[in-house]
Amino acid sequence: MSESVRWHKQLSIKVLWRRLVSAPMLLVLLPFVAGILLASSFTLPVLGVVVALCVAVALGWLTQSRRMSWGYVAVALLLFGYLVAEYRTPRASMPYNSVVEMDIVVSGIPAQREGYRVAEGRVIGWREDDEWSRADDKVQLWLRNDTIGNGDRVVVYGRVRERMSRFEGYDKLLRNRGYIGGVSIESNILDVTHTEYSSLNHRAVRRLARYATDSLSHATAEAMVTGSRHAMPKQLREAYSQTGLSHLLAVSGLHLGIVLLVVMAMLMPLRLLHRGHRIANVVVIAALWLFTVMSGLSPSVVRAAIMLTMLQLARLTSSVSNSVNILAVTLFVMLLYRPSYLYDISFQLSALAVAGILLWGQPLVRRIGGPWSVKAVASTLIIGVVATLWTLPVVSYTFGNLPLAGVVITPVVMLFAYIVVAGGLFALLLPYPVALPFAALCEWGARMQNTVVLWAAECGFTGVEYRISGVGVVLCYALFALITLVLWSVNRKKVITLPKYVDDI
Repeated sequence: MSESVRWHKQLSIKVLWRRLVSAPMLLVLLPFVAGILLASSFTLPVLGVVVALCVAVALGWLTQSRRMSWGYVAVALLLFGYLVAEYRTPRASMPYNSVVEMDIVVSGIPAQREGYRVAEGRVIGWREDDEWSRADDKVQLWLRNDTIGNGDRVVVYGRVRERMSRFEGYDKLLRNRGYIGGVSIESNILDVTHTEYSSLNHRAVRRLARYATDSLSHATAEAMVTGSRHAMPKQLREAYSQTGLSHLLAVSGLHLGIVLLVVMAMLMPLRLLHRGHRIANVVVIAALWLFTVMSGLSPSVVRAAIMLTMLQLARLTSSVSNSVNILAVTLFVMLLYRPSYLYDISFQLSALAVAGILLWGQPLVRRIGGPWSVKAVASTLIIGVVATLWTLPVVSYTFGNLPLAGVVITPVVMLFAYIVVAGGLFALLLPYPVALPFAALCEWGARMQNTVVLWAAECGFTGVEYRISGVGVVLCYALFALITLVLWSVNRKKVITLPKYVDDI
């Protein structure tokens, strides 16, 4: 008889603790986020919070008990999160609804709406009487003047409106993205200076426009490659929203991951050289941040760029990387820079999708066997289902819709997404004659992707209208966390049964 191998599984608190300690930034992130949430609900005296923070740090340093020390550190991180939220929350430097003279720089490509255009602007100065006051306020601009464009500097006589949308949810979203109000620009212009805006993002938009042959395909390709959705028609935006595939139009970790795979494939020969993998990693990091800047530095793509950069640095230094810990570091840095990201729906969805992929998706993908073609299709389906499942409660709570269609058509659409991003990347980097076939391939992929999405929307193959309550959202993610903790606490022990030898009689 041959030996047999069995795996004995049991739950162990020690195994769970080792997994948690291996991702220390996750333990840091949770109380820090709780402090930001505390700041949105309660107003505490800042001096008292600072004193309490110092006391918690001192007690955590002096106490002999490890458990008590962890408790004091958690309290200190919570109070630190509160202070960061209070200090980093954007506040207007000028009075609302008062008619003043404002010096505004248009810092975004205007997007067409019904009867007007919308763009991002920044108020750099204002005056109510005779003296100018400096400012640095991000505002939404409602342009009813066709001559104003990206990079222009406009002096207007008007007011800053505190409310930026008639929809309370969208107004809150804009405020969480750093906007302090809205300014209308029409016939109230006192002076305007037209400039040729030459940021990397603007150059990418103009360069890709040179190859446009179809308006719908170009609008989709432009959104997925450069992050600019100003040319996206309303019908197409709604189709992507109904099918739960709006994340494809917003440059995020998905698009950056495609760039990573393409650049790494191109640099494969370099890894055959002595220390060539280090040079390749440096080039990959540079390419990631080049694409990040080129796509407009949205929160989701910055988060992904930081995370992928840390992964590449871990490979560069030959250190063992922990993906969950890296995600926690990324989220901590971004929330430290701007705590209001925590209430930004795009930040929430991207963070939840990546967390679900790391915690559930990757372990499931590792268990897939068979040929590489089967693995590729199954992996795409699993990643799509897990990402959709982890974002479903927030999507339902925010939009009142459960986008189930995205789970089914994701594998097909993802194939075209790879073609669009890769083709668009080469179209931007290569010189004009050589870039033509890549630009054509990019638009073809966008056309096929639009066809699938529009077909799904027209057939009513979208989702179910249902809005989950806030308590329901908390319970859903509590269940996800509980399942994850149970999986992390599984202790697998290998049991080998030796063969029995029986003497012949």
